Amino acid sequence: MILLSLAAYIFFFVLVFFILKGSREQQLIALIFVNVFFYINVTLIVKPELTPFQLLPYLFFGKELLFNFHEFKKNFLKFPIKFGLFAIFAAYFITTYTNGGGGHDYYEVFRYCFDKYIPIVAVFICAKEVEEQRVVRILFTFFLVYCGFGFFEYLLNHNYIREAIATAFPSTKAKDMFGPAGITNGFGTSSWRTRISITTKHPTVLGTLLSTMFLFSLSYLKDAKEKFNLHREKVVLGALLITILLSGSRTSLGCVLLGSLIYFTNSLSFRKKLLALILYGVMAVSLSSYAIVSFSSKEGGSSLELRQQQLLFTLVEFANKPLFGHGLYYTNHSILANAGDRGNMYYSKEETQGLESIIFYTLLDIGLFGAFALLIFYGEIFITFFVQRKEHPRLAMQGMLETSLLVVFLILSGEIGRNTEMCLLFIGTSLGFLHREVQETAEAQALEEAEATEEDPSLLEQSEDFENE
Repeated sequence: MILLSLAAYIFFFVLVFFILKGSREQQLIALIFVNVFFYINVTLIVKPELTPFQLLPYLFFGKELLFNFHEFKKNFLKFPIKFGLFAIFAAYFITTYTNGGGGHDYYEVFRYCFDKYIPIVAVFICAKEVEEQRVVRILFTFFLVYCGFGFFEYLLNHNYIREAIATAFPSTKAKDMFGPAGITNGFGTSSWRTRISITTKHPTVLGTLLSTMFLFSLSYLKDAKEKFNLHREKVVLGALLITILLSGSRTSLGCVLLGSLIYFTNSLSFRKKLLALILYGVMAVSLSSYAIVSFSSKEGGSSLELRQQQLLFTLVEFANKPLFGHGLYYTNHSILANAGDRGNMYYSKEETQGLESIIFYTLLDIGLFGAFALLIFYGEIFITFFVQRKEHPRLAMQGMLETSLLVVFLILSGEIGRNTEMCLLFIGTSLGFLHREVQETAEAQALEEAEATEEDPSLLEQSEDFENE
């Protein structure tokens, strides 16, 4: 285990080197890897908290602001989701103000918003300057290796990769059930599904991450013959699907199936699309009874009855402060606190079993204004991809699937263990790829127009006559 922990340290410092001295490609890979591999509760400094996945974005932006400010300013202005980011920050700062927050509260809000949403800007800046085909090949290899960790965890019933990282770095919690003491037993299996987590906090987090990886990879399937190895592409998708099954996340499996249906249906003719929609409707009705029975069972996961109970808790608390909410971490410090914890006002985690939908804790923490800000953020991302669906169908479909199904996942199962942050990194990468492709297309068109003008000077004269008129 000492050797594994040493390997974890070496791996971390290699990622730090990539951020400080590496190319844009290496920086992009480092930003993704540090969020995926480094377990949520490990830290570098306990107070003030500084984790590996916080440090690397700080170093990236610090380097850009100090040594590359003018270029960074241009890159940030090209980022298409600026208004959405502003709305998110505004929502959290306003709810802090309306709840009488002090200086430390504003500091916590800023770090929360920065750590959660700003890294998408970093991966966008990197992705728009790299060769997509080369980076995707690297990511495909990473996906296969990561799935391999999952297979070994399942076969050995021991999470060596997370144990190595968790023992190399201190934990942010005094009693960490997911730390070294709890790794050997892990989540094991319920009576009807396995539960592996690899480097994540919880199997549901792993499911979110893997479903995003799957949808990211799926968009390259049609281009695999020309740009990638088609056999390898199928192997990657198959490995990701098997690992999703091993995670035991029903929401993730549903998102993957829904995304696959949308992807393949999109390529059909109008008549075939209509027939497919009818078929999907019949299948949905046929499977609805099974889904209701599955989600009505309390064993091994949340049930419909529990969700109804959580909804009632939310409505009671939401009615007190509906517009701006109760403030950052209200649900964690009050409603989701363990029984007997300090600050536990009304309910305990044992009573609610969590609030398993982003709708519940968004309404409680930041109110209707915050919910509207989140709608703007994700809506702006989706629209950015949607408007490019005809000119750049592959990347547009990739981004739309990642964004829409992340939102579906958050509504059905909620945020847990940085699943939002990890998925936003892949969405930001898609945004960067799309920006580069749009820019290259525009430059190619401008070059064609310039060459056409040189070949036929009369076109230039006609253009000048038009401007004079």
